[in-house]
Amino acid sequence: MKPVEEICADLIRFDTSNPGADERDAAEYVAALLAGMGLDPVLLEAEPRRTNVVTRIEGTEPGLPALLVQGHLDTVPADPSAWTVHPRGGEIRDGQVWGRGAVDMKNAVAMTLAATGRLLAAGARPRRDIVLAFVADEETGGVHGAGYLVNEHPELFEGCAACLGEVGGFNVASPPDGPPTFAISVADKGLRWYEIVQRGIAGHGSLAALDNPITGLADTVLRLAAATRTVAVPEPMRLLACELAGREVSEPADVLDVLTSGTGPFGRMLAAGMSTTVNVTRVGAGDKENVVPGEAWARVDCRYLPGQEDELDRRIRAEAGPSAEVRLLRRTPPVVSDHTGEWFDRMAEALRDELPGSRAAPYVFSGGTDNKWFGRLGMRTYGFTPMLLPSGYDYPAMFHGVDERVPVEALRFGERVMERLMCR
Repeated sequence: MKPVEEICADLIRFDTSNPGADERDAAEYVAALLAGMGLDPVLLEAEPRRTNVVTRIEGTEPGLPALLVQGHLDTVPADPSAWTVHPRGGEIRDGQVWGRGAVDMKNAVAMTLAATGRLLAAGARPRRDIVLAFVADEETGGVHGAGYLVNEHPELFEGCAACLGEVGGFNVASPPDGPPTFAISVADKGLRWYEIVQRGIAGHGSLAALDNPITGLADTVLRLAAATRTVAVPEPMRLLACELAGREVSEPADVLDVLTSGTGPFGRMLAAGMSTTVNVTRVGAGDKENVVPGEAWARVDCRYLPGQEDELDRRIRAEAGPSAEVRLLRRTPPVVSDHTGEWFDRMAEALRDELPGSRAAPYVFSGGTDNKWFGRLGMRTYGFTPMLLPSGYDYPAMFHGVDERVPVEALRFGERVMERLMCR
């Protein structure tokens, strides 16, 4: 079995950029590794070359609830001209694996494969059945990946009571005089994507515009950007703040201060777990420099906390105003799981067994994951890609960022934790 960092590098070298993804070659690589461990993986496709890999490891106590560990094989695209190294080179240098997918999320796929290989090579078996799913298409919604498996092949996940995916299990604070605190995601925020279309009067660019829709759209964009975000305190975020502060914290401003003042690069991500975010991500209008267009449009990415969806919709429509058309392009409800039960405890114990004295606390992930699909089968879903990250490493910036990379030692730590967890 290859070392975990080499598996990660191999996976990076497969171009699985999405949109336009082709996961087949990467899926066949994964399936070959699983078959080499004595497992019986199946390859399933919603469309040609949009390939998913699923296998089941039979446990020694089949009556126990089964566990699903899942990860996606696709990545967002990357422009090689902007990178220090080629984004699909899979280079291992300076103690890190470089390339697109190094943290999102070919690292997790590699850790799961390496941990499974270690477990089985030692002649051990998990107590419970463990289902492994390596899926296509997460980056554009999962319809050809997790969604396809859940809708068309739910029998593959029979008995699974919990699902582990991205993003969590990383240390958000490592005090110099004590063990680190790890954050485990117990919730994904909901998603609503809007298109706002502002209509006007087309005309010649040399004349005074009668009604330039770009101007009206610009006013809407500025209103959305300037709006004050209301800070809320989901219980997982309060518990994480209490763990980090070493005391009870409950007031929104205090919780926000704890989560942002002592967590370095994680502060921005944790802050986003305490409010509904609204970001204009695309704008467009016109097709010629001397023509005032008849309409202009903007796309808006909104991530909302549980219970805030209706208020978000009212806000978007109010800011757009009566002269604009507002279309809902995509909606994904939030996913929330128990942060006090046996599954969370098992993850925390696996971290403590590997790093004695460490602590774990729940948090709300600011984005969305394939957990939204597997939750439909009644599973409790968690973000758990365990890594012990070095001080100064900007983990959140690696997601979809330039020069994405992951420390080799973090991968090896995650491999060991996942192996411990699989034995529980």
